[in-house]
Amino acid sequence: MTENNPFPILLDRLILRPLEASDEERVVQLAGDPDASWGTRSITYPDSVDRAASWLREHMEMMKKGESLSLAIILKENLSMIGAVILFYELRHERAEIGCWIAKAYWSKGYGTEACRAVLHYAFNVLKLNKISAYCLAKNIASLRLIEKLGMKFEGCLRKHLKIRGIFEDLLIYGLLAEERKE
Repeated sequence: MTENNPFPILLDRLILRPLEASDEERVVQLAGDPDASWGTRSITYPDSVDRAASWLREHMEMMKKGESLSLAIILKENLSMIGAVILFYELRHERAEIGCWIAKAYWSKGYGTEACRAVLHYAFNVLKLNKISAYCLAKNIASLRLIEKLGMKFEGCLRKHLKIRGIFEDLLIYGLLAEERKE
Protein backbone atom coordinates (compact mmCIF):
# COMPACT_ATOMS: atom_id res chain seq x y z
CA MET A 1 0.00 0.00 0.00
CA THR A 2 1.31 3.44 -0.95
CA GLU A 3 -0.08 6.91 -0.33
CA ASN A 4 -1.05 7.28 -4.03
CA ASN A 5 -2.58 3.80 -4.18
CA PRO A 6 -3.81 2.67 -0.77
CA PHE A 7 -5.19 -0.63 -2.10
CA PRO A 8 -5.49 -3.26 -1.00
CA ILE A 9 -6.64 -2.20 2.46
CA LEU A 10 -5.69 -4.94 4.93
CA LEU A 11 -7.96 -5.31 7.95
CA ASP A 12 -8.08 -7.81 10.82
CA ARG A 13 -10.21 -10.35 8.96
CA LEU A 14 -10.71 -8.77 5.56
CA ILE A 15 -8.99 -7.41 2.50
CA LEU A 16 -10.62 -4.56 0.59
CA ARG A 17 -9.51 -4.21 -3.00
CA PRO A 18 -10.95 -2.70 -6.18
CA LEU A 19 -13.48 -4.85 -8.01
CA GLU A 20 -11.94 -6.77 -10.92
CA ALA A 21 -13.28 -8.50 -14.04
CA SER A 22 -12.23 -11.81 -12.46
CA ASP A 23 -14.89 -11.22 -9.76
CA GLU A 24 -17.71 -11.77 -12.28
CA GLU A 25 -18.37 -15.44 -11.49
CA ARG A 26 -18.46 -14.79 -7.75
CA VAL A 27 -20.72 -11.71 -8.14
CA VAL A 28 -23.13 -13.77 -10.26
CA GLN A 29 -23.08 -16.54 -7.64
CA LEU A 30 -23.71 -14.16 -4.74
CA ALA A 31 -26.40 -12.17 -6.57
CA GLY A 32 -28.21 -15.42 -7.39
CA ASP A 33 -29.29 -15.82 -3.76
CA PRO A 34 -32.81 -14.34 -3.42
CA ASP A 35 -32.05 -13.43 0.21
CA ALA A 36 -29.10 -11.30 -0.92
CA SER A 37 -31.54 -8.73 -2.27
CA TRP A 38 -34.22 -9.01 0.41
CA GLY A 39 -33.41 -5.77 2.17
CA THR A 40 -31.58 -3.84 -0.54
CA ARG A 41 -32.74 -1.10 -2.83
CA SER A 42 -30.21 -1.74 -5.59
CA ILE A 43 -29.92 -5.54 -5.89
CA THR A 44 -33.07 -6.95 -7.42
CA TYR A 45 -34.07 -10.58 -7.63
CA PRO A 46 -34.64 -12.53 -9.86
CA ASP A 47 -33.00 -10.29 -12.46
CA SER A 48 -29.93 -9.81 -10.24
CA VAL A 49 -28.22 -12.84 -11.78
CA ASP A 50 -28.65 -11.44 -15.28
CA ARG A 51 -27.56 -8.01 -14.12
CA ALA A 52 -24.59 -9.11 -12.00
CA ALA A 53 -22.02 -8.94 -14.81
CA SER A 54 -23.21 -5.52 -15.97
CA TRP A 55 -23.30 -4.34 -12.32
CA LEU A 56 -19.64 -5.32 -12.00
CA ARG A 57 -18.68 -3.55 -15.26
CA GLU A 58 -20.61 -0.42 -14.23
CA HIS A 59 -18.85 -0.23 -10.87
CA MET A 60 -15.41 -0.85 -12.37
CA GLU A 61 -16.07 1.92 -14.91
CA MET A 62 -17.33 4.35 -12.22
CA MET A 63 -14.16 3.77 -10.21
CA LYS A 64 -11.98 4.23 -13.30
CA LYS A 65 -13.73 7.58 -13.94
CA GLY A 66 -13.30 8.65 -10.31
CA GLU A 67 -17.04 8.55 -9.59
CA SER A 68 -16.88 5.88 -6.91
CA LEU A 69 -14.75 3.72 -4.70
CA SER A 70 -15.95 0.20 -5.51
CA LEU A 71 -14.25 -2.45 -3.40
CA ALA A 72 -14.58 -6.20 -3.14
CA ILE A 73 -14.71 -7.52 0.42
CA ILE A 74 -12.36 -10.50 0.60
CA LEU A 75 -12.22 -12.88 3.55
CA LYS A 76 -8.55 -13.23 4.57
CA GLU A 77 -8.86 -16.84 5.76
CA ASN A 78 -9.73 -18.24 2.31
CA LEU A 79 -9.41 -15.23 -0.07
CA SER A 80 -13.07 -15.59 -1.05
CA MET A 81 -15.10 -12.55 -2.08
CA ILE A 82 -18.01 -12.19 0.36
CA GLY A 83 -19.48 -8.86 -0.75
CA ALA A 84 -18.74 -5.29 -1.73
CA VAL A 85 -18.54 -1.85 -0.17
CA ILE A 86 -18.99 1.23 -2.32
CA LEU A 87 -18.67 4.99 -1.94
CA PHE A 88 -20.60 6.96 -4.56
CA TYR A 89 -18.83 10.31 -4.78
CA GLU A 90 -20.32 13.78 -4.95
CA LEU A 91 -16.91 15.42 -4.73
CA ARG A 92 -18.14 18.89 -5.69
CA HIS A 93 -20.01 18.88 -2.40
CA GLU A 94 -17.30 16.94 -0.53
CA ARG A 95 -19.67 14.09 0.28
CA ALA A 96 -20.42 10.51 -0.67
CA GLU A 97 -22.99 7.77 -0.14
CA ILE A 98 -21.82 4.47 1.31
CA GLY A 99 -23.37 1.14 0.41
CA CYS A 100 -22.47 -2.39 1.40
CA TRP A 101 -23.72 -5.91 0.76
CA ILE A 102 -22.55 -9.18 2.25
CA ALA A 103 -23.34 -12.74 1.10
CA LYS A 104 -25.93 -14.44 3.32
CA ALA A 105 -23.48 -17.08 4.61
CA TYR A 106 -21.45 -14.25 6.15
CA TRP A 107 -24.26 -12.21 7.76
CA SER A 108 -24.12 -11.30 11.47
CA LYS A 109 -20.36 -11.76 11.77
CA GLY A 110 -19.38 -8.07 11.76
CA TYR A 111 -17.79 -8.11 8.31
CA GLY A 112 -19.95 -5.26 7.01
CA THR A 113 -19.08 -3.12 10.02
CA GLU A 114 -15.35 -3.85 9.65
CA ALA A 115 -15.39 -3.00 5.93
CA CYS A 116 -17.53 0.13 6.30
CA ARG A 117 -15.43 1.51 9.16
CA ALA A 118 -12.32 1.20 6.99
CA VAL A 119 -14.03 2.95 4.08
CA LEU A 120 -15.28 5.74 6.35
CA HIS A 121 -11.72 6.19 7.64
CA TYR A 122 -10.52 6.46 4.02
CA ALA A 123 -13.34 8.87 3.10
CA PHE A 124 -12.72 11.26 5.97
CA ASN A 125 -8.93 10.99 6.38
CA VAL A 126 -7.68 10.50 2.83
CA LEU A 127 -10.40 12.00 0.64
CA LYS A 128 -11.14 14.69 3.27
CA LEU A 129 -14.91 14.44 2.70
CA ASN A 130 -17.28 16.43 4.90
CA LYS A 131 -20.24 14.03 4.93
CA ILE A 132 -21.11 10.40 4.27
CA SER A 133 -24.74 9.37 3.79
CA ALA A 134 -26.35 5.95 3.94
CA TYR A 135 -29.79 4.87 2.81
CA CYS A 136 -31.62 1.71 3.82
CA LEU A 137 -35.05 0.16 3.70
CA ALA A 138 -36.93 0.61 6.97
CA LYS A 139 -37.54 -3.15 7.17
CA ASN A 140 -33.83 -3.98 6.97
CA ILE A 141 -33.01 -4.16 10.68
CA ALA A 142 -29.50 -5.56 10.10
CA SER A 143 -28.55 -2.58 7.92
CA LEU A 144 -30.03 -0.19 10.47
CA ARG A 145 -27.87 -1.74 13.18
CA LEU A 146 -24.76 -1.48 11.00
CA ILE A 147 -25.49 2.17 10.19
CA GLU A 148 -25.96 2.96 13.86
CA LYS A 149 -22.71 1.13 14.79
CA LEU A 150 -20.97 3.47 12.36
CA GLY A 151 -22.24 6.44 14.38
CA MET A 152 -24.53 7.75 11.64
CA LYS A 153 -27.43 10.00 12.59
CA PHE A 154 -31.02 9.61 11.39
CA GLU A 155 -31.92 12.40 8.96
CA GLY A 156 -35.32 11.39 7.62
CA CYS A 157 -37.68 8.94 6.00
CA LEU A 158 -38.85 8.91 2.39
CA ARG A 159 -42.22 7.22 2.83
CA LYS A 160 -43.17 4.48 0.35
CA HIS A 161 -40.33 5.75 -1.82
CA LEU A 162 -39.32 2.53 -3.59
CA LYS A 163 -41.35 -0.29 -5.10
CA ILE A 164 -39.54 -3.57 -4.42
CA ARG A 165 -41.06 -6.94 -5.29
CA GLY A 166 -44.39 -5.20 -5.78
CA ILE A 167 -44.42 -3.50 -2.35
CA PHE A 168 -43.83 0.18 -1.67
CA GLU A 169 -41.04 0.51 0.92
CA ASP A 170 -39.94 3.36 3.17
CA LEU A 171 -36.35 4.52 2.66
CA LEU A 172 -34.45 5.82 5.70
CA ILE A 173 -31.68 8.39 5.38
CA TYR A 174 -28.67 8.61 7.70
CA GLY A 175 -25.61 10.83 7.68
CA LEU A 176 -22.27 11.31 9.39
CA LEU A 177 -20.32 14.56 9.33
CA ALA A 178 -16.54 14.67 9.56
CA GLU A 179 -16.70 16.58 12.86
CA GLU A 180 -19.01 13.93 14.40
CA ARG A 181 -16.69 11.04 13.62
CA LYS A 182 -15.11 9.17 16.50
CA GLU A 183 -12.11 6.94 15.76
